[in-house]
Amino acid sequence: MVADLFAGIVGQQMAVSILKRALEEGASHAYLFSGPSGAGKSEAALAFAAGLTCSDNGCGECGTCRRVVEGVHPDVEIVAPEGNFIRKEEITEINLHAVYRPYEARAKVYIFLAAESFNAEAANAFLKTLEEPPAHVHFVLVTDRPEQLPPTVVSRCQSVVFSPVSTPALTADLIGRPGLSEATATLLARVSGGDLTYARELATSENARRRRSQLLDLARDLPGLAPLDTEVALDDLMATVEARAAERGGELEAELATALEWAGDARTKAWLKKRHEDRVKRQQRRLETQGLQMATRVLGGWYRDLALVCVGAEAGVLNRDRIEELRERADPGRTMAYVQAVLATGKAQERLRYNVDARCAIGDMFRSIKEALA
Repeated sequence: MVADLFAGIVGQQMAVSILKRALEEGASHAYLFSGPSGAGKSEAALAFAAGLTCSDNGCGECGTCRRVVEGVHPDVEIVAPEGNFIRKEEITEINLHAVYRPYEARAKVYIFLAAESFNAEAANAFLKTLEEPPAHVHFVLVTDRPEQLPPTVVSRCQSVVFSPVSTPALTADLIGRPGLSEATATLLARVSGGDLTYARELATSENARRRRSQLLDLARDLPGLAPLDTEVALDDLMATVEARAAERGGELEAELATALEWAGDARTKAWLKKRHEDRVKRQQRRLETQGLQMATRVLGGWYRDLALVCVGAEAGVLNRDRIEELRERADPGRTMAYVQAVLATGKAQERLRYNVDARCAIGDMFRSIKEALA
């Protein structure tokens, strides 16, 4: 019943086929899941970890499978950057603990999110364990940017490539959700640009849809804002992202409560509580960065759509619900200015990936957009 584990992975037939075969025939000690953000890599990593730890190769129904998929199994550790980096100290601790036998499952699995965030010292510390891992340990490295990982790490992992999810596949996944018509599902699938995570958030959260609408309004109005109004818009955007990160903190508290219900003994409960504290600490900065990256994507999508309308390529427009407004505002004489605005959002996304002051990065993006479209 391995297929049940991967039922929520959409539009990744090749990747899922590789993972199923690995569970059936014997898995390698290390895998590199690469592909664009929102393609389902993290969800697939948890599903694969369930198969690796389950005594029945991933039945999808036992307590082990269910706890792993929920992210609350003591033999599956999820490692995420603290700030912008996975640091050597954490890898040293993992190296020490990897040699111990699993707590209760048949294997231990370490899932590294944003694996491109290894700093040089961490990568070197990890390499020896990656070269000579204990027989009971598996590593899954998840990354949007495999080219930023050291070749010595990449060469020791089996590659599993994820693709952007197609609009038809996203639409099929969204159709049937409460209160979501087929037309709305199609629109949200298109708006997401192949990002399954964002598409599902838009489909299930009125707040997410409202934030998108506000960002599109900001993109529309930004070129004409006075300096003081631009600062107010920057304040509002930063506050919105921080509020979403805090909201996610509340969701993590609820997840902890659910996890504690699974815990069978005091030792497991203590582990879960410590893990939760570490997770909240690590995720706060990361969530704010992700929120700002998504905001820059929405803004960039508006200017991209304006450029497409200008050159007669409306079929490629993402924000179909704004098509009339786009037609009214598109100025063919400013096509290259729209392209410059898109490039400014891309530069901001790059800066946010590194240890750059977030407010400074977004403020510079605002100024670049206004200069391009002045």
